[in-house]
Amino acid sequence: MKFRIYTFGCKTNQCDSEALRRILINSMEEADDEDAPDIIIVNTCSVTHISERKARTLIRHLMKTYPNARIIVTGCYAERDSKSLEKLGNLIVIGNKEKENIPRLFLSDLKPKILPEDKNKRVRAFVKIQDGCDDFCSYCIVPYVRGSVRSRSINEILDEIKILADLGYPEIVLTGIHIGRFEDKEKRLPDLVKLIYREIPEIKRIRLSSLEPQEVSREAIELFNEIPNLCPHIHLVAQSGSNKVLKDMKRKYTREEYLSLVKAFRSIRDDIEFTTDIIVGFPTEEEDDFIDTLSLIEEVGFVKVHIFPFSPRPGTEAFLLKQIDRRIIKEREERLKESSLNIASDRIKYLIGKDVEILVERYTENVAVGLTPSYLRVYSNTNSPVSVGSFLKVCIEGLEKGKDSIILRGKASI
Repeated sequence: MKFRIYTFGCKTNQCDSEALRRILINSMEEADDEDAPDIIIVNTCSVTHISERKARTLIRHLMKTYPNARIIVTGCYAERDSKSLEKLGNLIVIGNKEKENIPRLFLSDLKPKILPEDKNKRVRAFVKIQDGCDDFCSYCIVPYVRGSVRSRSINEILDEIKILADLGYPEIVLTGIHIGRFEDKEKRLPDLVKLIYREIPEIKRIRLSSLEPQEVSREAIELFNEIPNLCPHIHLVAQSGSNKVLKDMKRKYTREEYLSLVKAFRSIRDDIEFTTDIIVGFPTEEEDDFIDTLSLIEEVGFVKVHIFPFSPRPGTEAFLLKQIDRRIIKEREERLKESSLNIASDRIKYLIGKDVEILVERYTENVAVGLTPSYLRVYSNTNSPVSVGSFLKVCIEGLEKGKDSIILRGKASI
């Protein structure tokens, strides 16, 4: 039997899919693009109506293309609106709460070890340390589809990372909905990072997936001074640069507190780079509020901004508010995209002529592609073959603007 997994949405969803994959690969073969899978798992997202629409489109395509396949739909969309998905046809719909039990639908003998077979994917492993949210921001469906905040056992996390290290993964990403709220036996996120560094030296890079401003402690900031292999990159969620909009969103920080955090991090390491999420067109966002967001982007100097046009989610408070004209939202989205790319370009120009280290993710025709510790993508020419999962020193020669991010180009240093 062969299986294939499709994933929409956040890194937590990616982590859930990878966990399923690691179990299935023990007993089944992962289908290539040319293969017809017997089992298809679609792990959905419900953050926006667009992500739900994309999932429906894919599911219909899969049902038509692989009429004999068993299709399982899971994830946040399955949790939020299982009845709509069931109407699409002969599907098995399983919400987030039962997602981990999916392999038991077709595997009677589950092996205790979670071991992927293929070597080409041993680059960056996502490790979920926490799930759930209790914030109930006025626009967000996540608390309704992910449940309350809960953390994994610290021993279970360390055991998983040790397995990944033995398999040769050089980088792990600690992920979850609110990793800043991780807590187990009075140990918090800083304690976990220190334990990984001390007990699993085979892991060469530790990366944090995303932090909420209100959850950043002084101990978490100091980690970037204390842990040499903690990547100097922080995805610090902003959503808006306007205090009025932040309040209406029910976010738990102000613009000033956000900027103070950025300053605190950079006082520890001046090479820390920031990425963020921004919602454009929240119902109460006026032009002055949008200008505040543009100025926040400039003041921080984000190297990448993930832009989300406001999407009203049924069941949330903001769903009941009068919506902004979609043409205005689209215009603001384009302005923010152009501005953020220019700011990112200016921010990282200092790297031209300097050497950086990348973790190689792909290598084809004398070009290696990988990420720097600060989460910048580099395309490097190299005269010698390099292995996926290896580290390569690259001299940066220039940069260019991609569709939604900056790309660095260089050549392997001798």
